[in-house]
Amino acid sequence: MLLSVLAIFIVVGAVLAAAILQVRSATGLAQARADAVRLQGAADGIARLIAYELDLGRTTRQAGIGLPEDGTVVACPLAPGRTAFLALQDQGTLVDLNASPRPAMEEAFRLLGVPDREVLALAAEIVDYRDPDDVPEPNGGAELPQYRARGLPWGPRNAPFASTDEIDRLPSMTPALAARLRPALTVYNEGGRFDLAALVRRLNPAAIRSLPGSAGPVPSPRQVFRLSVVVEEGRARTGRSAILTLGGSGFLVWQQTVAPDLVAGAGHPACARVAAALAGGP
Repeated sequence: MLLSVLAIFIVVGAVLAAAILQVRSATGLAQARADAVRLQGAADGIARLIAYELDLGRTTRQAGIGLPEDGTVVACPLAPGRTAFLALQDQGTLVDLNASPRPAMEEAFRLLGVPDREVLALAAEIVDYRDPDDVPEPNGGAELPQYRARGLPWGPRNAPFASTDEIDRLPSMTPALAARLRPALTVYNEGGRFDLAALVRRLNPAAIRSLPGSAGPVPSPRQVFRLSVVVEEGRARTGRSAILTLGGSGFLVWQQTVAPDLVAGAGHPACARVAAALAGGP
């Protein structure tokens, strides 16, 4: 009799323990989701604030929020244990995979540290990837037969690049070359002109002395920007990646992201404006 009662108590205790664990797990999951929603709301609010300030600055010709526009990561403390990482990149200063002419790409790639033996092939493959014909560019071009000869199951798009990630599909591209070139590339600089001196100064300063005398400043139309915002608190991290066009369509791209590359940055005077806006200040 006692053994039966004891067995019942053991079973009931096990059921209660399982129920408590389930409740705690559900509560923890709900709390984690609530934290993620709050962080996402903060990230989205910051992204919209920066977009508003950029558009206002363009309209009124004022400085606006004043974030660096070269992709430099800015770290803004928002509250104890909470930090926002921001990066803004003017696409009008970058090499456009669809619009920049081949000679300009070759010069840029060389000064950005791509070995001479790779420069001609990469620039030719970019042109062949984006142009509609099936005739390989001289000095290293690649149409479908050249892709097949490299054992690749795909060929050139024969249409404009949809994103800079497509450079990984080029036959001569390697992970090391892609990592070197990707910060200098865009598909949102329709004019195709770019500031070579600014790119080299930022990405390969050792080559500054090799700049041609004609490589003066090239003003950007400041029309399209890539914006990344990540808010981190404890182990929770979420954010927003966007492509913003000023004076027209607004956000062309609006994607949730954790942006693992945004992990460190320096402070900036703009952080005070960001923190005040999130706190409901002026």
